[in-house]
Amino acid sequence: MSKVKPTDKQRLETMKWFAKESIEFNKDKSYTDFKKISQLNFATVFAIEQISENSKHISQEVKDRHCDFPWREIVDIRNVIAHNYDGVHMDLIWNVVQNHLPEVIRKIDEILETDTDLIIENNMENQYKFTNIPILEKEN
Repeated sequence: MSKVKPTDKQRLETMKWFAKESIEFNKDKSYTDFKKISQLNFATVFAIEQISENSKHISQEVKDRHCDFPWREIVDIRNVIAHNYDGVHMDLIWNVVQNHLPEVIRKIDEILETDTDLIIENNMENQYKFTNIPILEKEN
């Protein structure tokens, strides 16, 4: 059985969710707090990796329509995280969360609100949404 691939809209919504969660995790924290709390480090790095992974799979058509979005930079940050064998530079992660993710969220919102093809995609999803209906067993 093959898996159903997420749509561009679903991927963008997932990216937005992880970005918001990262910001929320680190709300009211100082950089010193951030460096000391290992669970916070793991959660934040994981969220950024998920943002990047979903970004990689957005269709080229959407990327072409929104060339002002930092597609390449988002993928690059994941590559830095994944291939930095001497450890993740937490100052870089902190900078992404504090200075870049709010703008990423704003741009995703803009895409979701203005991209006609994604709006149509959303309407089609809602129109053809099926629910699981249990099959009643025959009484013996």
